[in-house]
Amino acid sequence: MKGPLFYAKILLFGEYGIIKDAKGLSIPYNFYKGALKISNTKTDSAKASNQKLTEFADYLENFRQQIGVFQLRGISS
Repeated sequence: MKGPLFYAKILLFGEYGIIKDAKGLSIPYNFYKGALKISNTKTDSAKASNQKLTEFADYLENFRQQIGVFQLRGISS
């Protein structure tokens, strides 16, 4: 594989806690690695996936406009 490689990590503990900004411990595991490859040719599944992502981004933008922006400083004081 060419380009930047992303090596695997083994989470020793805290695997669920890191989702909630808690601490965990991981060690590198170089046996497994991956790379991000972007193809110039788009398959039908890639086109469908990109369309769904665009629709989801539009939904989130519309949703954010509907609920407004929270003023967290005013709530906590």
